[in-house]
Amino acid sequence: MYEFHPANPHDHFVRRTFDVVDHAKVLLVSLLPADLLTEIDLQSLRPTKETFLSADEGENRLDLLYTARLRGGEEVLNYLLFEHKSCIDRQIALQLLRYVLRILDWRNRNRQPLSVVIPLVLYHGDDAWDEPTSLRDKVQTCPQLRCFVPDQGVIVVDFGRLAPGFLGAYPELEARIRTLQIARRSELACESVTEIFRLLSSWQKIHAQMDALNDIIIYLYTVFDARNLPWFEQAIRAGLQTDSEKPMPTCLEAMIEKGIEKGIERGVERGLMVGRIQTLQQFLRQSVTAEQELLGQSVEQLRELCLQLQEQLGQQQS
Repeated sequence: MYEFHPANPHDHFVRRTFDVVDHAKVLLVSLLPADLLTEIDLQSLRPTKETFLSADEGENRLDLLYTARLRGGEEVLNYLLFEHKSCIDRQIALQLLRYVLRILDWRNRNRQPLSVVIPLVLYHGDDAWDEPTSLRDKVQTCPQLRCFVPDQGVIVVDFGRLAPGFLGAYPELEARIRTLQIARRSELACESVTEIFRLLSSWQKIHAQMDALNDIIIYLYTVFDARNLPWFEQAIRAGLQTDSEKPMPTCLEAMIEKGIEKGIERGVERGLMVGRIQTLQQFLRQSVTAEQELLGQSVEQLRELCLQLQEQLGQQQS
């Protein structure tokens, strides 16, 4: 599990979102050109845990690498680079070429065949993206010499310009992306928060709903210091109660009281796991284990207990 800390809320939230293979598939299906989709078997999409950012580059970016198979059987790499600076990086073309070369060099050193790399820049800034992503558009030269300039195809996904409803069949991912959209605003609007949680109100995959609720609330709490907004909790409840006869008030209360505050204060995985376990126990109508007892267990033990409770919840919902 990727550890939460208030210093990296954007990285944490994006990794929690796109570490889920189904979310990455939906993103690629929605945004890759049709001619590429006909060549790539997205059912074979798998994540890797490699990173190709150096320490200084990683301060403002997060990268995720997925592998997939082409229809002909060979492998293709989908490299997702999350850019969350407040301004557009004018060096992105050179940097992306460097990342791709690192990936290919890594494969070569590990005796893996070289393969196509498709970089996707997931941009999270205020201004519309206007920066060329190819060095051939950056280097000033005559047409006769342009072929000697390294080139790299890139797909830019500007989250701020994605229209509401473009992922209507995937309410959790839609809610997460809309959360990223409002995270760049100077102020948090009550109506925007309510609309985000309305997307989750009637969804039936309960454990995934709980993950989305937990991640979104923590992210907004951290970015906007939302615990000091008097209307914040009410906006969440208003969204969840819309179009739903069972708005999960016990689940929400447990998250607010147990998981969110303690997770943010501690800034570590243990605090979040304790809150999630207590939330699951309440939702399953089980006896809630005391906080001190849970904190006495190792992170591995907490993870195992959480998985057991999630399995029970899945069986209850099936």
